[in-house]
Amino acid sequence: MYDGERFSFYMALDGPHLDGLIGHAGILRFDWPEQEYYIQYYDGISAGHNVSLSPDGKLALLGNFSQQIILLDITRPENMRVIARQATQYIEECPYRLRANTHHLWYPDNVHFIGVVGDHLYRFHIDRLREPEQLGPHRLLNAHEIRWDKNRRYILIADLGPEDADARQIAVFDLEDPNPEHRSKVIKLPGTVWHCCVHPDKPVGYAPTYTFATEQEDYVDWSPAYMREYIYEIDLPTAKVSRVWSCGAEFPVHLNSDVAVTSDNFLYLASGGSHTVVEINLDNFDESRVLSCIPPFWMRALLWRQRLKNFLGSQSRRPILTNTHFILQTLQVTGWRILDGVYASRVSPQGNYLVAGSRGYNVLSVYDRKTFKKLYSRLMPFRRDNYSSSPHHRLGRSGYHLGFHHSEVVSR
Repeated sequence: MYDGERFSFYMALDGPHLDGLIGHAGILRFDWPEQEYYIQYYDGISAGHNVSLSPDGKLALLGNFSQQIILLDITRPENMRVIARQATQYIEECPYRLRANTHHLWYPDNVHFIGVVGDHLYRFHIDRLREPEQLGPHRLLNAHEIRWDKNRRYILIADLGPEDADARQIAVFDLEDPNPEHRSKVIKLPGTVWHCCVHPDKPVGYAPTYTFATEQEDYVDWSPAYMREYIYEIDLPTAKVSRVWSCGAEFPVHLNSDVAVTSDNFLYLASGGSHTVVEINLDNFDESRVLSCIPPFWMRALLWRQRLKNFLGSQSRRPILTNTHFILQTLQVTGWRILDGVYASRVSPQGNYLVAGSRGYNVLSVYDRKTFKKLYSRLMPFRRDNYSSSPHHRLGRSGYHLGFHHSEVVSR
């Protein structure tokens, strides 16, 4: 039964490849309760990664791995258009492809935002993207996701790492420290953290680990590890680990993507490897529930093209005969499935619903947050590329998945 909550759920789109680092760039909007969706792709941009929405819901920053700041006008969902773009190399040089402006923090005025470029954090104005204010060095190898507390003082920064190393650290950036050189405090960790979140009511952050079986020899040449994982609770004012949650290798939290905390003290983690969303009670930091987001058989049966593409893509990186141990670890992580899992997941603004986007299966679903009952599920259109015409694609009933990645949600 509809309870009156209305919201729009946005996902960045990254294309049909085995991971989200080398494909297209686009955006998908889904409206609830209307159950309508809108899809837009953009030429001249690659590897769409994250959507950051302005507080009034009129603008969005499309984070990507093509070293560009992309500002969108999203007031008309049927035409979510680019209104400004800026090469980040104009601000700082970029030594490798995974160093990019992927996540952003909006100020309440809807015109200022914070982003990472190179070795520093910057404060931008939407009308002066070439002239940002430098806030100080982050002191990480490759700053990735950034989240701040409700008072907008402390920024928790995850570290993607360079193309050839495991980072194993995170930072807390204090915007009120009078010396910009001293604002970032690095915390060394046993595992690498790509993604993070901050409690909506307290200066406390959460950092789940993202474990690899091999060193990254190139920007996509790595394998996930069938290994125990951690979530570190970070006290932001002291920049110290206050609590630790850990699980065995068999627990389905591998290759985490979206992570969020609600005001009633629950953490939600989307598993890009295990096709699940995990709920953890932060009151005791041990009770948990696991929501399986595997769609029905008839939906899965339509994805033979994507399965074949993923298989061939994996073999082009690590052939079976010489890398059996890496492939077996990956299959254990995914539950012996070739398709990847849930990358996009958010709790609705009033806390009634849980929305999940299954990247491999190309399925968007809405669940009752309390009962985990599935209320809605839709197999999204597939993308077929056609570079002899413009736009260079069409959407239909066959082809490859859209490439769901990070998401945001806003009330309407």
